[in-house]
Amino acid sequence: MYFPYFYTKQSERDALIDVAPHLGGLQRVFPILEPYTPPNDLTKLLDTFLAAGVRTHLVVNPTRGAFQTLSAQAAFPTATAPYVAQLSLVIPTMHVFTGTTASDVSGFLAAYPNREVAFVVLGAGLPPKDFATALGSRVPRVFISPGVNVTDYRTGLAGVPVVALESRFTTVTNALYPSESPFCLDPKSYSPDGFGDFTILNPKPPRYPSGGGNGAGAVAVHMTFQDPTSNELRVQHFLSDDRIAGAPPVGVKLLQAIAHLDAEQAKTTPGRFLASPGFNTLHQFGVDGHETNLGKSKQQQLSHHVFTVAKTL
Repeated sequence: MYFPYFYTKQSERDALIDVAPHLGGLQRVFPILEPYTPPNDLTKLLDTFLAAGVRTHLVVNPTRGAFQTLSAQAAFPTATAPYVAQLSLVIPTMHVFTGTTASDVSGFLAAYPNREVAFVVLGAGLPPKDFATALGSRVPRVFISPGVNVTDYRTGLAGVPVVALESRFTTVTNALYPSESPFCLDPKSYSPDGFGDFTILNPKPPRYPSGGGNGAGAVAVHMTFQDPTSNELRVQHFLSDDRIAGAPPVGVKLLQAIAHLDAEQAKTTPGRFLASPGFNTLHQFGVDGHETNLGKSKQQQLSHHVFTVAKTL
């Protein structure tokens, strides 16, 4: 199983909406959603997941982004209650913070009896020994970020599936990307507990509100593929020809990067990339000469990535 972590920015939500029809059935990809924007932004995504039969982890106690005030935090459970009540849709997930107590964990478990739940620990949190005591006989899935010692949790929470959310995608200046880079081992080689990460994005929380990007220098399109020999997943990086900030427009630079992507797919390594909704859309942008933006481009890249991982499992 694969657990990609999303901060539910618009490009991420739209990517998941695009790929949702390919995730249901014998589901192998279970997104983790940490809301950063107002609850109504999630409506279309959760409705799409419900219709497609996709289950998702939803952090039910968000505190970042749009939820930095007590009033916003208090309003979130009411706003999302109809979705969280759907056992076939939401796996309630608790974000464990530095100040989280064993009593908080017990209270969360009591609020969701007789159903699957999960926890995310993205920083210093409840010591594993105290965590284990609070869990009692419940066996949730626990996600651990790159900044936390996953071994301590696997040792302290014996019998509980602990999944490392590894930072698998090195974030560097676009102009410095190599032609390709490793992403992960053969997805089928991981333990039954599965593997997780922050998709192909930087694991740092986004700025809220977000913006900018119009003065980008080099523009990159990152496309995931499976190596046919090792079955490892790799990411190929396609850069724009123009790499000076400001000119030409980002839309033109993206078309340059897409042209390199299409050349790879058609001539250099035919069929390297799966015909995902994301790849097909980027390709059509190139055919039509359609100048898109960084957000839409990110949507297609994420959609392609999740689609590709799902097909390898």
